[in-house]
Amino acid sequence: MIRAVLVDDEPPARVRMRQLLDAAGDVSVVGEAGSADEAREVIRTARPDLVFLDVEMPEVRGTALAASLPEPRPFIVFATAYDNYGLDAIAVDATDYLLKPVSRATLAVTLDRVRARLASQSVARDIVAATSVQAHMWPGSLPKIDGFDCSAASLAARGVGGDFYDLFQLGESRWAMLLGDASGKGVAAGLVASAVQARVNTAARLAHLNPEALMSAVDRDVYATTDGARYATGIYGVLDASSSQLLLVNAGHPAPLVISKTGHARTLTASGPALGLIEAGEFGSHSLKFHDGSILVAFTDGVSEARNENDDEFGEQQLLELIAAVRDRSAAEICASILDAIRVYRGSRQDQDDVTVMVIKHEALRS
Repeated sequence: MIRAVLVDDEPPARVRMRQLLDAAGDVSVVGEAGSADEAREVIRTARPDLVFLDVEMPEVRGTALAASLPEPRPFIVFATAYDNYGLDAIAVDATDYLLKPVSRATLAVTLDRVRARLASQSVARDIVAATSVQAHMWPGSLPKIDGFDCSAASLAARGVGGDFYDLFQLGESRWAMLLGDASGKGVAAGLVASAVQARVNTAARLAHLNPEALMSAVDRDVYATTDGARYATGIYGVLDASSSQLLLVNAGHPAPLVISKTGHARTLTASGPALGLIEAGEFGSHSLKFHDGSILVAFTDGVSEARNENDDEFGEQQLLELIAAVRDRSAAEICASILDAIRVYRGSRQDQDDVTVMVIKHEALRS
């Protein structure tokens, strides 16, 4: 229901507009005013979606009243017997400009325009709310693990991203790591990403499943929810900090890089399908032991598949060269360097894909 206020110094004009709006079916008149002063108070208290506003009124013109309303302002439709105020209406970003006597046909066109703007405004509010909820689900700064320097950073292509990551404790020295990417972009991808993150967290903490079994369970859950129409690639691993041992499953995700202190690179390729892509995926795992100075760099395809203005991909080789140049820095600085490099590489083509990086860097144990 559109909530409207009528502002006109002529009562018969307000009666006529009310009758027209009543016939529209989805407009509720929540207030009326015959002057600018009355209108300000009615608008302040009623908080309408829409104001029908006469231009020629005593003391203060309707255009001046519209310009003085505080943000967020309702949509404004001027209704006047004069046709020379069009530029003034544009100056205050009016939704429409109706000449009296207003007909049902012209009002219907105006209301369609208002409905479209309200729908767009509602979507924008929902995206802002969803972005806030998703941001609170992410861990922010990663926890400190004795012997390791850990960090993650993300850059969403839109307000709501399809990428997700987490790092949380399972036991005294056991830690779970997660990074992934839901198919598509925007709110739909964000919903899948949040669902996968929540399911992994719950299964890891409560069911105590090993990585292979956990990813199989999450795969079945996602498939049952989306019938294969939506999926997510991801990596999930359990790190035993006391032994520096990591067991990791790669569900159709870009291969994380493990780079030794000497610069030798190992890729942890896919050991199973994307989550939700098939009904009963089978998952294997990679096992690796961190040595002093070795680095794990996990990332979403927004990194490796970033394209410049010539449509060339950033690629794994450039990523390896970048990591080699900054490997002596902290995990947070390595993440920031990768994100900065992708921003520069994409140039004017920033709206491509979400970009997320996680770095786990082995350090000498504190004595």
